Amino acid sequence: MIIDDARSLPAAAQEEKRKQAVRLRKQGYSYHEIADKVGVHNLTVGKWIRAYEAHGFSGIKSKPRGREPGSGQRLTLTQENRIRLLITDNSPDQLKLEYALWTRKAVQQLIAQETGEQLAIRTVGNYLAAWGFTPQRPAKTSRL
Repeated sequence: MIIDDARSLPAAAQEEKRKQAVRLRKQGYSYHEIADKVGVHNLTVGKWIRAYEAHGFSGIKSKPRGREPGSGQRLTLTQENRIRLLITDNSPDQLKLEYALWTRKAVQQLIAQETGEQLAIRTVGNYLAAWGFTPQRPAKTSRL
């Protein structure tokens, strides 16, 4: 029996393996026999069968993996919109910050001032990238 890591398969293929296991179980096959045919561990087959018995086919349906989008955000959507608006409509010195241009450090101080959240400089950079702000290079001037 070759056991492949089914997690690398697309969701539709994973669901098909689960449905096949349920069909085989209804035909009277044991967990070990099903595991050999489907190519998974027999404990996995048992887990699938229990989920099917408890919830039907919806119990063995593939679910999204990983964290929910936005679950790790420190700022609320309202706070994000407010910070974005302040950055686009004002310069740092208008908001009593000690910077002439918007830098990650300036945005970090603005976020702390407006929300009380102390964000890491990298997190500030991630927010700026998500908001569509790009790093700007100063224009080179020639010295004569």
